[in-house]
Amino acid sequence: MSMHRRAHREAMLSHLVNNPEIRKRLGITDEQAAKIRTQSSDFLKAEIRNRADLQIKQVELHDLMAADKPDRAAIDAKLQEISSVRLAAEKAAIGYRLDMREVLTAEQREKIQHLREEFRHGGPGRPGLHRPQGAPHAPEAQG
Repeated sequence: MSMHRRAHREAMLSHLVNNPEIRKRLGITDEQAAKIRTQSSDFLKAEIRNRADLQIKQVELHDLMAADKPDRAAIDAKLQEISSVRLAAEKAAIGYRLDMREVLTAEQREKIQHLREEFRHGGPGRPGLHRPQGAPHAPEAQG
């Protein structure tokens, strides 16, 4: 999953807590909502920085590859840097998800899962938001 899609998916919870009706339905307290907003904001800022860093390193790799006599050691080092940025981004996403789990109770997490299913399949009288009912799950829609 790309960094951008992952950031969007991970930020979904912060959007949910901004909706008073959904927040009430999930039983999220004001304190929980504040923590979720802060952690989501911090995560999104880190994702933006990671994405920019990755793009810069990819441009640098392209420049190394475009040289008349490409330096294999420099290319290998740049590939290692790119891998490190990707690993850091993945760790940050997992850390964020674990942080969100700590903020929510087991009951709230279950309610969120049911809400996600409603959005996928469409709620009462609503078409599905992500895919037609009965269509197989897309990998990025699972969570």
